Amino acid sequence: MTSSDHSYDIDQVHASMPDQSALETTPPVGVTPPQVLAEEAAAGRRGAAWRLLHWIIQDDPRAVIAVSSLNDDRLAQNLLEFIALGTWAGKPFVVPVPLRTAHARTRLRTLFLPSSGMDYARVERVLIAAVADKRPAMRESAVYLLGIIGSRNATPLLIQALDDPIPAVRSQAAKALGRVGDATAVPALLRSLHTADEQMSSQIDFALGRLGFAAVPALIAESKSSSPWIRWHCIRALGDVCDSRVLPVLVESLRDPDHSVAWMGAKKLISFGKRCVEPLLHLLVVTDTSPWLVEAASYVLHNIYLRDKKLRPHLEPVVQSMHSVAYQIATPQAARHALSQLSAEGALING
Repeated sequence: MTSSDHSYDIDQVHASMPDQSALETTPPVGVTPPQVLAEEAAAGRRGAAWRLLHWIIQDDPRAVIAVSSLNDDRLAQNLLEFIALGTWAGKPFVVPVPLRTAHARTRLRTLFLPSSGMDYARVERVLIAAVADKRPAMRESAVYLLGIIGSRNATPLLIQALDDPIPAVRSQAAKALGRVGDATAVPALLRSLHTADEQMSSQIDFALGRLGFAAVPALIAESKSSSPWIRWHCIRALGDVCDSRVLPVLVESLRDPDHSVAWMGAKKLISFGKRCVEPLLHLLVVTDTSPWLVEAASYVLHNIYLRDKKLRPHLEPVVQSMHSVAYQIATPQAARHALSQLSAEGALING
């Protein structure tokens, strides 16, 4: 079959196959060169698109070369549309069986990745334009891929997408900002947290965690918010960052008046191991012992001495004192004694 021989074309299949069995029919691939197929697919021919996509998911290097070498934004636009909507150049596309699998869609997405298919500048240009598309599925796919390719040029648009009317787009925008890693997104992510639902807040937590060190100053500031919801998420995100600035904030969170915030701080402190022992014992010495502080602090100390048997003789009495009848008097005394012993033995580890 040559480039001009389209006697059996997907475009004709749309008109000639109305029943379900026909939809399962796969047209022949033919022998048209991939370079010609890429040009025709860019121009909107669905038959050429099907044949080109078939060779791509078969990992034929000629097809990938044809896509990467074609100097035409329309092919990238049509590919994005197919991934997002299943249509091609704005027209319905009866998708042959081989293209309906999750593997096929994943393989096609790789064409947008650096060094895997199309030119990065072209990909970025097409995706950035699609963020403003009227069709939500196009915006969602574009935002997702911008995060995957790590486009910092897209940061302002991704920040705007945090306010998209479609929840799925907002969620992908938050995740993308985390992947891009641009610290300028931190204030916008924290603002979005104030109105986020559970799903969106999880994506914001993911993003803040990925931003890591860059997000720490803003997270520490917001951890003093009057909103328990905001404090909880800030403590959760801070606990995922291995940074010395985080430790005092997590220890202080054990005093939080909201039990869920204190408990989140306790769970995150476990990962700091010995490093949190000294500041936590100091907290118990100088702070009025409340039932919530007892629960949170004893959980941390118990888990630490279970992991480090050398600390058990010093920390177990502190935990026992917190569960005694006179815990408000006994706890500071036990904590002070443990600090003195550990300091004398050089067992405290900072940093």
